[in-house]
Amino acid sequence: MLRKDYLLAQIEELAKKFSRLIEKKEANEPGILPVADECYGMLGVSSAWLKESETEEIISRIGIWELLELLVNIMLEDGRLNTDLRSMQKAQEILFYVQEMDRTYSMERVMTEGRLEEILKTLQ
Repeated sequence: MLRKDYLLAQIEELAKKFSRLIEKKEANEPGILPVADECYGMLGVSSAWLKESETEEIISRIGIWELLELLVNIMLEDGRLNTDLRSMQKAQEILFYVQEMDRTYSMERVMTEGRLEEILKTLQ
């Protein structure tokens, strides 16, 4: 039970930072990248590491599907990654993994998948 409580607290903190990232992006405020880096730091990764690593390594390192789903959303907002074809392909592969791990229907996940497909079309 203690591990589950810790995990929920970690997910909540990361979701708060992600929310701040979205607010800054929607308001066209500067400073999006440091917020994205904070989010990556909470997951023990960096944008450079995400670009260099294979999808399986990313999944293995983070391990928890809820955190992986948040990671995909962060990658979609990060200008360093959402303009890189290979990074977006990794995000899509991670999202497919999340869908396999959580068979619950999620409208947000469907919208994320659609957004990823649109980004991939523009990058190819």
